[in-house]
Amino acid sequence: MNKRASDFVAVPMLLALLGLTLLASTPTVPPTSCLFANGKTACGYSCQRSVNDVRCASTPYGTCAMFHDRVYCFDPPLAAIHHPPDEGLRPECKGIGDEAACGFNCLVAQGKIACARTPYGVCREHLGELKCWDPPESVIHELGARTPRPGCLTASTALECGYDCKASRAEVKCAATPRGRCEKNDFRLECFDPPSLTHCAHAQPPDPAEVRKPKHQRREVQAEESGSAAR
Repeated sequence: MNKRASDFVAVPMLLALLGLTLLASTPTVPPTSCLFANGKTACGYSCQRSVNDVRCASTPYGTCAMFHDRVYCFDPPLAAIHHPPDEGLRPECKGIGDEAACGFNCLVAQGKIACARTPYGVCREHLGELKCWDPPESVIHELGARTPRPGCLTASTALECGYDCKASRAEVKCAATPRGRCEKNDFRLECFDPPSLTHCAHAQPPDPAEVRKPKHQRREVQAEESGSAAR
């Protein structure tokens, strides 16, 4: 079988273009750093140190902060990293008195502080107690930035958060998913959640700098809009 010379040239060129495409699609992950304090070394991201403490976030999506000479660090779960909210994935740390916490939608009340683990979670205070609740990661994988905000309901001393919450005199129950449903019959509360049938697979993590931005400022969104305008 005879092959033209152009065929031998085309194959290396195709491989080169494929390599460039793969390189272009690989997110820019910043290098880790290390800090030393009081005989202890910590390595990772967003490292912070005090006189007696040193800590780092495990991923470039995490954050660290220092309160009263103690360092606190937090890393979002994978579901939140791959499906950031439209306003951007920006975990925070807050402190009050001797307490501190890191996460999302942090609540400070009654001299206490609590944070949700994902940007889709909520925190509420009831009778001096703080409670945070997050949708299951399967919900975040399926709905992403369209994940509905959960609600919270109280009854007597009870406080529960989730979806379609129902309450009796002293009890509250909520569904764990937006498609779930709760019913109250003869003062009995029952909730049901259909199973998630979505399988979410991610080949690589998103660019850490991009997920912190609001959706309209992210490169992939701008590229999609430019492509649509060109068509």
